[in-house]
Amino acid sequence: MTRDELICGRINIGEEDELIIEGYMPSHIRTIFFLILIIISCGTLLIVISWKPSLRIRLTHSRCSLDQSNSVILKDIFGEEYVEKVEKMIQGCNSAANCIHFYHKKIKYIWRMEINQFVKLKGLESSKCGVIYSMIEGLNTNEVFLRTQLYGLNSILVEIKPIFKLIIEEISGPFYIYQMFIFTIWMIQLYYQFSVCVLLLSIFSVTLHVWQTRKQSLALKKKVHSESEITVIRDGSSVKRMSKELVPGDVILLSTSSKCFTMECDVVLMSGNCIMDESMLTGESVPISKVSLTDDLSSLYSPMTHKINTLFCGTKVLSVQSSDSHYVKAIVVRTGFFTTKGELVRSILFPKPVNFKLKNDLLKCMTIFFCLGIPCMAYTTYCFLQYGARIGDIAIIVLDVATFLVPPLLPAVMTSINAHSQRRLSSKGVFCLNSNAISSCGGIDVMCFDKTGTLTEDSINLLGVIPVNDKSFTPPVRNISQLDIDSKILLSLGACHSLSEHEGKVDGDGLDLNLFDTIKWEFKSDYYSYNNTAFEKNPERIVGPIVECVDTSPDLLVYGIVKQFPFESLLQRLLVIVKQAFTDHYVVIVKGAPELIASFCNQTSLPEDYSIVLESYTRDGLRVLATASKEIDVNLETALTLSRDELESDLNFDGFLVFQNPLKSNTISVLKTIKNANIRSIMITGDNLLTSISVGRECGLIDECDSVVKVDVELYESPNLNQALRVFYSYIKLPGFSEKINLKTNGGLEETLLPNITQNGRYHMAIEGKVFDLIRQNDLKLLNQIVHKGTIFSRMTPNLKLQVIEILQKQGHQVGMCGDGANDCGALRTANAGISLSVAEASVASPFTYKQKDISCVPMLISEGRATLSATIGAFKYQVCYCFVLLGAVLLLFWEGNKPSDGTYVFVDIILNILPPVVFGTTKSYPIIVKQLPTRTILSFLPQFSMYSFIIFQVIIYLGVKYLTVSQIWYEPFKFEISRTHTSEASQISLAIFSVNMISYIISAIIFSPGPPYRSDIFTNKWYLVVVLINFALVSCVVLYPPNFVLTFLN
Repeated sequence: MTRDELICGRINIGEEDELIIEGYMPSHIRTIFFLILIIISCGTLLIVISWKPSLRIRLTHSRCSLDQSNSVILKDIFGEEYVEKVEKMIQGCNSAANCIHFYHKKIKYIWRMEINQFVKLKGLESSKCGVIYSMIEGLNTNEVFLRTQLYGLNSILVEIKPIFKLIIEEISGPFYIYQMFIFTIWMIQLYYQFSVCVLLLSIFSVTLHVWQTRKQSLALKKKVHSESEITVIRDGSSVKRMSKELVPGDVILLSTSSKCFTMECDVVLMSGNCIMDESMLTGESVPISKVSLTDDLSSLYSPMTHKINTLFCGTKVLSVQSSDSHYVKAIVVRTGFFTTKGELVRSILFPKPVNFKLKNDLLKCMTIFFCLGIPCMAYTTYCFLQYGARIGDIAIIVLDVATFLVPPLLPAVMTSINAHSQRRLSSKGVFCLNSNAISSCGGIDVMCFDKTGTLTEDSINLLGVIPVNDKSFTPPVRNISQLDIDSKILLSLGACHSLSEHEGKVDGDGLDLNLFDTIKWEFKSDYYSYNNTAFEKNPERIVGPIVECVDTSPDLLVYGIVKQFPFESLLQRLLVIVKQAFTDHYVVIVKGAPELIASFCNQTSLPEDYSIVLESYTRDGLRVLATASKEIDVNLETALTLSRDELESDLNFDGFLVFQNPLKSNTISVLKTIKNANIRSIMITGDNLLTSISVGRECGLIDECDSVVKVDVELYESPNLNQALRVFYSYIKLPGFSEKINLKTNGGLEETLLPNITQNGRYHMAIEGKVFDLIRQNDLKLLNQIVHKGTIFSRMTPNLKLQVIEILQKQGHQVGMCGDGANDCGALRTANAGISLSVAEASVASPFTYKQKDISCVPMLISEGRATLSATIGAFKYQVCYCFVLLGAVLLLFWEGNKPSDGTYVFVDIILNILPPVVFGTTKSYPIIVKQLPTRTILSFLPQFSMYSFIIFQVIIYLGVKYLTVSQIWYEPFKFEISRTHTSEASQISLAIFSVNMISYIISAIIFSPGPPYRSDIFTNKWYLVVVLINFALVSCVVLYPPNFVLTFLN
């Protein structure tokens, strides 16, 4: 490796958490230079490095090779930099490779000498199945000791930061640093009245933020931390150990008598089977069947590809089943933060940086205001030098001018606005974890939705079955009781599922439960105990029709499910091996996506009109599953050892199962509201493409007169021997759609079809996940075009859902995502505003949760977000104008050598300007969502123009008042006295200017309080109206009929 590669490199290459890493070691010379800089900057440098810790490392350390480094700087794909300390163990280190390591976001990275690089520590994932099988006898004490050193304790502990540390982190931000500065300057000037007000409001703002942060941390710690006693094999015998002592490679025993316990680590099942509740991870409280690992020795094990064999940390074991023992064996593959639950917790602790544009704009505005303040401070210096004021007094006054540049109450006002919005949302059933995300909802211009459970009901109704007889579809059968008792399609309905019986109750997927009840079958758990000759060995599950519902001998209709491959979303199918009681043959049954099942079937068993019939139902928005089967003439032992590929080959097609997934009652009305607001809606689902398109048309995502274009691709070898992408566009014809365009099918990309479509009217792109992924890997330009016009994204995996949202964000959109929590967590976290319709732990990472489980919350959030965004910008403009019109009035007095009295400042700062911004956020949102988006940035032309034009106009008026006053015959010029620089005498010019200046605050409180179409009218906010009227009455009294004590107070 080159020297540059040794001191700087990349880790986690190709993964989402890819990092650039640089090595550093301490430098005495640099440290001395750093201390000198701190002294020269009067400690300012310490504040800067608290914002950017990597700067401290670069100033005090020198670059070195990674293996020699004491600290490393990590830079992620978002540009965020992190500093981590490299630990070097000398004693007790079992291997040189593991002696050098560091932790980043709770994950350990170890030094690999053979590649001269740090790598992420992993458990047994990516190991060959043969390696896992070899560990079935358990670990010895020495191996456990070494692995504990390497992996640490099996515990997910959320660090609770001390309160003082949270306070320090909060007040070290730019706004609070500035507030400390102005507090100091004002106290030097003995202007304690407003200083105390600013201090109290800042304390309130900091306290509220620290309390929310600590409350969330404590709640998360309580929710994710668990510990229990586990039976584990150590040194060849079973012993009891606490779960925190487990290490990868440990063999644990799960008793068949145990019920409802939580897994404390990720394990792979080696015998028997389990029924799991994975709602903690998926948001679906549907029991999932898990079976033992049976892959060949050379295949690689992965928790994601072997989901049906893996029990994940945090999920609940509902029942443990074994036909030949009182326990089942499982091998620990991952512990602590390396587990699936640990990854979820890490995603909450260390979320992807959210670019709160509003906050960034505020910081940029601060910079602009400070730049504008430089000539003001120079002007002030010039004025008082002309009058011969002392340098110390001039310095204090100049620094006082700096306190006008940024509104001192800004953090408290922002906190107040967000708190009012959060309270209103909570009253409507929308719970918010991060109040800063509310304003992000105001800028949403694209809204993404999951389909099942979000737009449609969770329940799916069986409409009927379409059996096949002699390679031809028979008429649809709506009444299932009309099926022959020995029909293969009836056997598929009764036995091809992952249902289980737990304490007399049948649990499982809602679809399977619906089918099982419809055909009137039941579990016969005790059948084997009095019919032990019916099967060679007690099957995992025994099912059959309810005795009262059949006329033939019940024993001939009892089936044992001897093996199953549960349904997986990636595989899109379910497989079981069943044996009929008192017979010798076994039947393989597969049920799943029709396109996939057809590829496994013997082509001679498929009807010629297979695709036509399938499309006729999916175009009507119906959900279709296909079922196929075959008999295998083998014994039980052979049947259990056959691979999935062998079982799924040469199947005979049995027919279609047709279901209806109805829309939720308010889906159409909500989507119409969003559409009328000119917000684009997108469906991202795992369902069939034609079904998704039809549901999209039914719910209003696609109008009847719109065209739908399906995108398909294939890879081919180009003349230069590189793989290239050939793109196909086809027009989807659905009932009731107007055929407006005639697309060429099998058209390549070079035919530039996209512009042609545009010329023929409005259209929508529809694409499947596998096609989307191929285009993503080969043609990003085309992918951007498709996402730009895409409305239906079907068969999408969780990662692809996330990719769609990220592409939309890169195109400049603010994206909302609404899902039911099942496989939507990544997308919910990535979106600018993620709305979860599930209250499971998987949705903790989503900023918004709605308990009603429908999309009626989306207009609420958009409306409230727009109100919050416009209120925030309005309050900012009000606060800036208040500071700068006051500064303008003060600068005019400086020209005369005059200075406002403390009484004047108290009246302006506290009496007139402290209440309006505090109650600014109490105005409710406007009941209608209009097409026009609110201004999303303070730095855009209109907000900036409105502020500066108001300030300039007011200052011009003050100038006119000044010259008008000076021109009067009764005017007495102000006489400057060096000894009274900070406590000037009363003056006519001061009275005249501030009499007009006070009116400016009333005007700004009215014109900068936004109303329709984003917030309700100002007259609906009684509190704000009362505050403005009181201020107007006070100003009128002071200007027109001021009592003597008021004049004395104001000087």
